[in-house]
Amino acid sequence: MILMWGFIGVAAALSLGQPPALPDGPDGTASTRVLTLEEAVKLALVENLNLQSSVDGVHGAMIGENLAESRFNFKVTPAYERGFGESSLVDQAVGVEVSKLLPFGTTITGGLRSDWAGSELGNVNATAVSFRVTQPLLRGFGKKATEYDLENSRRNLQSSERNLELSRQRLAVDVVSNYYNIVRQAGLVDVAEKSLQRNKELLRASEARLEVGLASKLDVFRAELQLSQAEEGVIFRKEALELALDSFKFNLGLAPTDVVALEMMEPEYQPVEVDVDAATALALQNRIEMREENDRIDDAQRSLAVSRQNLLPQVDLNLRYDRRGLGQSFTSSFDFIDNAFNMFLTTSYPLDRSSENASFAMTQIELGARRRQLRLVEYNVANEVRAAARNVERIGKSIVLSERNTDFAEKQLRLATLRYQRGLASNFDIIDAENNLIQARSNYVSLVSDFHVAQIELKRVTGTLDVATEFAPGNFLPSARHHP
Repeated sequence: MILMWGFIGVAAALSLGQPPALPDGPDGTASTRVLTLEEAVKLALVENLNLQSSVDGVHGAMIGENLAESRFNFKVTPAYERGFGESSLVDQAVGVEVSKLLPFGTTITGGLRSDWAGSELGNVNATAVSFRVTQPLLRGFGKKATEYDLENSRRNLQSSERNLELSRQRLAVDVVSNYYNIVRQAGLVDVAEKSLQRNKELLRASEARLEVGLASKLDVFRAELQLSQAEEGVIFRKEALELALDSFKFNLGLAPTDVVALEMMEPEYQPVEVDVDAATALALQNRIEMREENDRIDDAQRSLAVSRQNLLPQVDLNLRYDRRGLGQSFTSSFDFIDNAFNMFLTTSYPLDRSSENASFAMTQIELGARRRQLRLVEYNVANEVRAAARNVERIGKSIVLSERNTDFAEKQLRLATLRYQRGLASNFDIIDAENNLIQARSNYVSLVSDFHVAQIELKRVTGTLDVATEFAPGNFLPSARHHP
């Protein structure tokens, strides 16, 4: 049975990725589009305000990665100098330097500089071309050192993307929970309204029986009290339904005044069996949190390796080639008169190593902390799976009992009504049976809704919830069947 629920407000665009308002209807009011659960989830994944923070985190991490990659780009640095006054040695100088860092720490630098000065004896132009290669041999050698910042930026981007996916999964579960809460509240409103109608009939019957002397005034008072409580119950349930819808619209990124019409299908209960051990193993293999913690251990090991390398002295192998020339002009100065090729070692080792030693000790502590955190996450994941599995099992058993209780409550009400009609009992038995029936039906509606939310939560904690495929059109809602 499909139930359509409309709500008052101003409609917003509900199609994916189109924020403009929907076209107005013939009467000038905003049109309302009916949302299925799948459409609601997709809309939330685009418009939810809290999710945008995770999206911004990914964009920021992308910028950080591009910045780290730029370290390996060609660096071009032009230079210009201008002197003033008679005592100035150089009237003007121009130059350019080009450098590039290679993955293993090699730095290649080339430069051109031309100095021009004028005097009473004539103009003098000095030009120099240099080419230098520097290769660290100890500290700073290898990809782990040179690509350390780049690897950290890539891991930051990966962590941001994983955090975004986790946020998407939690949001999808929240939307499902909101949706079934609306289904629950709508069902409870229906239960309350039917109870109200039955209590109105009971009051009319009690008043009629009082007129012919088959009932007492006490029966009428009880019926009136029961009717008043039923009216209050309807008001309470409708308010709860409105609150559930407001929470639902917030997760969808809609304003409280927006119109939302939901296509709700009464869910079917289908028993499921959960192998807790298999589900736990699946979660430890698939959960994003597990992959992230393992990668963080790798990050700590990489940091430890770099910190250990930073304890070594700086020893660099240098190759340098220079050509210099003089002339009366820039062109003539290219007739080089001096060439030089040098290969040499440079080294430095500060005596105060407090900073390096502290960094090395901290990375050792960080590695141990990450390994403990991995065990803690494994423990938490296993607990989450066990709790989710027990919840599914508990709700399933409660649904079976609730169906049985509803059947008993319906029989009790029919029997109490029959006895009252035959004058064998007062309407107290009817009121008691009515309360039992309301409680049984309300429990059933709530349990079935909770059961489907618990199933989605179980998929999330086992790492098998794929938001894109799970909420594909027509893939989620179960078939309908009549329930008490």
